Amino acid sequence: MKKPSQSSRRSSRRLPSAEFGDWRMPLEKPHEAEHLEPPPMSVFRRLRVHVSYLQSLDPVYDYEVEDWKPIKGLKQAVHMTIGLCLLPLSVVMVYALLLQLHHATPMVSELAFWQSVPVWFSVLGALVFASVKYFRLIDPILMFLYVLGHELTHALAALLCMGRVRALSVDLDGGFVDTDADNIFVSLAPYFVPLWALLWMATFFVANWIYPFDSYQAWFYAGFGFWLTYHVYWTLWVIPREQPDLLENGVILSFMIILLSNLAGVLLILRAFGLISFEGYAQDFVLAAREIGAAFADLARLLVQLFSSV
Repeated sequence: MKKPSQSSRRSSRRLPSAEFGDWRMPLEKPHEAEHLEPPPMSVFRRLRVHVSYLQSLDPVYDYEVEDWKPIKGLKQAVHMTIGLCLLPLSVVMVYALLLQLHHATPMVSELAFWQSVPVWFSVLGALVFASVKYFRLIDPILMFLYVLGHELTHALAALLCMGRVRALSVDLDGGFVDTDADNIFVSLAPYFVPLWALLWMATFFVANWIYPFDSYQAWFYAGFGFWLTYHVYWTLWVIPREQPDLLENGVILSFMIILLSNLAGVLLILRAFGLISFEGYAQDFVLAAREIGAAFADLARLLVQLFSSV
């Protein structure tokens, strides 16, 4: 959560629990959380219960965070209008992407495509994350890394906007960044910038520049698949949970920016894997825009005829 610059102040907002019942209802005992059973339990199970119990209570901090306020009035109307205007663009982008993937069906249907090092190990990394998350072996670590990455992305975005970062706080209950850079890019950057995946890639690029190691491509793609899936999972998990980052800029506009930005990232990844081409996507984009525009025009004429006949 980025720390907005408002006059009122309040206690820091905690991050809701991901897996264990309704995080808004305080629990008296750890094992009363949904899907949890009383002891005996393993060491990992005890750790997860402890974290769930902490996240179910209102934490007490020795600092205060400036309050945030959702946009209202004219600003809210303007942001909502811009968000609604971006909706047709997102529909056209998705449709054009589906057309490109349809053109790539012959390539995807070949076994050699899935056996290639980039595809196979990226999928393997994604499956590793899915398995780790399903069995909940390191949920506290994954949660902490998400909060850390979220706040670091806020801070880096603020620095890119020539702002100052005065404070950064991270723990299992949530976090915040105190910065004087207050704009929509700083607020929404964590939702479309896969920080850990980018750091993983940068680490390998630097290491390969210092000492080439072609034999380690498998580790590169496996880590890329793991951290990219990590970003997708936590982004989808956190968006429905009333994040101030989205509310202070308008939910509709924030959602459309997040959607369009992540679609652009998907296009870059698919291009890197050879599934699409930018030239072909541009052609399909124009085709999709014409078809969707014609469909909306037909719908508008139909509605006019219906209302005129009443």
